[in-house]
Amino acid sequence: MGPKRNLKRNSVSLIVLAALLLACNLSRLRPGKSTSSSNSNHGASTSTKGSHPGDAFSPNGDARQNLKDAFLRMKTAYPYRLTETMTFAANNRQAMPTTIRVAEFAAPDRVHTKLNGEEVGITFGDKHYTYANGKWVDTGAPVRASQANMEKMLASSLKDVQPAGAETVNGVPCFAYTTRFEWTVSNQPSIGTGKTWIGLADGLPHQIDGDWKVANYDTKSHIVYEYNVDIKVEKPAP
Repeated sequence: MGPKRNLKRNSVSLIVLAALLLACNLSRLRPGKSTSSSNSNHGASTSTKGSHPGDAFSPNGDARQNLKDAFLRMKTAYPYRLTETMTFAANNRQAMPTTIRVAEFAAPDRVHTKLNGEEVGITFGDKHYTYANGKWVDTGAPVRASQANMEKMLASSLKDVQPAGAETVNGVPCFAYTTRFEWTVSNQPSIGTGKTWIGLADGLPHQIDGDWKVANYDTKSHIVYEYNVDIKVEKPAP
C-alpha cells in the first residue's frame, strides 16, 4: 500500500504543478502561429489599444498575441489577488479534497500565499519565508523557474488559441479565449483545455478555467483575479 500511496501522491503533485505552471506563467508565452478563426465571427476589432493596465482592450487577429499581451500587463497591475480553486477526481470518481490557493501580490517581490486558509509562504525582496510549526522560517532566496525552460515548455505545449467572443464574468465585460494544451507529466501524456477572460476596460485577465487530464486523474482549476485591492505584504517577524 505504501508504494501505491506514494505513486498516487506524486501523480497528484505533478498534476498540481503542471496546472499552476500553465495558469501562472502564460505571460511568458512567445508569439507564434495563431489558429484563431475569423474576427468577423467574434466581433473583434483590428487593433490592440495600449499595453498598460487601464488601457482599453481591443482584440486583433492574433489570438495568441492577445493572450500574451494581457498577461504582460499584469507586470504593472500590482496590487492584485489571485484565488484558485482546484478539484481532483480519478476515473473511479474517488473524491479528493478541494484545494483553495490565495496569492496576494503587493509587488513583484512581495507575495503572500495561503492554502486552504493556512499560511504557506511570503516572498519579501530577495528572501522567501515558509510557515512551519507555528513560526516563519527564512528559507533563503525565492525559487524561480528558468524563464528559458518555461518558455520552451509553454511554446511546445500550447497547441491552439481561439477567440470565443464577448462575455461578462464576475460583473466585468470581457473578451474570452479558449486554449488547448498537450504535454507530458511523469511520462504520461496529458491534455488540457482552458478558457481565459480578458477585461475589455483594462486588458487584464479576470478569470481562467482549466481542465487537465493525466492518466487516471482529472484536475479542474478555477482562477479569479481581483485588482485595485488593498494589499500589504510585510516581512515576517523572526
